[in-house]
Amino acid sequence: MPELPSTPPSPEDHPADHYAGCPCCDRSRISRRWFLLGIPALAGLLSTRLAAGSGDPLTHVVRRRETLSGIASTYGVTVQELAAANRIANPNRLQIGQRLVIPQPAPAFIEYTVRRGETLSAIAARHGTTVAELVRYNGLQRPDRISVGQVLRIPSSGGPAHPQLPSPIRAQVEGPSIARGRWEWIVIHHSGTTLGSARGMDRYHRQERRMANGLAYHFVIGNGSGMTDGEIHVGERWTRQLEGGHLASYQLNQVSIGICLVGDFERRAPNARQMEALEMLVRSLLRVAHLRSAAVTTHRLIHPRHTLCPGRHFPTEAFLATISR
Repeated sequence: MPELPSTPPSPEDHPADHYAGCPCCDRSRISRRWFLLGIPALAGLLSTRLAAGSGDPLTHVVRRRETLSGIASTYGVTVQELAAANRIANPNRLQIGQRLVIPQPAPAFIEYTVRRGETLSAIAARHGTTVAELVRYNGLQRPDRISVGQVLRIPSSGGPAHPQLPSPIRAQVEGPSIARGRWEWIVIHHSGTTLGSARGMDRYHRQERRMANGLAYHFVIGNGSGMTDGEIHVGERWTRQLEGGHLASYQLNQVSIGICLVGDFERRAPNARQMEALEMLVRSLLRVAHLRSAAVTTHRLIHPRHTLCPGRHFPTEAFLATISR
């Protein structure tokens, strides 16, 4: 794996498809209307759920400049679990001195291969868990449809297990055949706009930036304004295994997977659903692209003098620590 460049590479004399420019560092050239085109009438607010647990959970008193994602990372739980346990509707609004209940971490898991004639309920009963838990940790859309040879993650004791991508998204992420060494970096961006959609970005990149392959990123994660909150869009650059167009370096674009979260994180932090979706996506990409956690970086880290992307409120340190576990 190459070293991160000490100085920002310059765009080279290659077709325009190789660099779209991150909106946050291209404000003079981006037209807001392109990011609004194709937006369905969707608006997402983080819904809350009651957290069930046993025993007396830990508590944490919020200190100045702490974020929900940073606190979650410290205690080894997800932002969504922490928000749900404390009935927090807006994870971006914490108060100094606020006391948070820290839920018990998710259980560890074992892998089980489905055999002929088995049902999910029978497997759950045999292993002392529930169908709901198996659905959660395996991202199952149809619990009544499991196939012989399918490998299931079954909660056990001993340490945290990570929730999985929903089956349709996981199928798209894991679908391409990827040779070892094809990818070297996973680069996180923000859109630099408070609302947007993959469709709008694609149109902007095609029509304004004249990029032959459209959407410069391999993946886009919505924030509830333009796309469903936490929705993961899998772009053609991933399904067709094309180079990215999200970095001002031809060489880096050849080996860098680009993920863009809708939002302006110079102004506020990404929300809980976006961060959970990002974690699930990155963990899946690390596995299928044969990468280690050290391959995960941000636009600013890979181009330190070129951009502020993904913004000062993106929890870079906490997220990288979470992914490394």
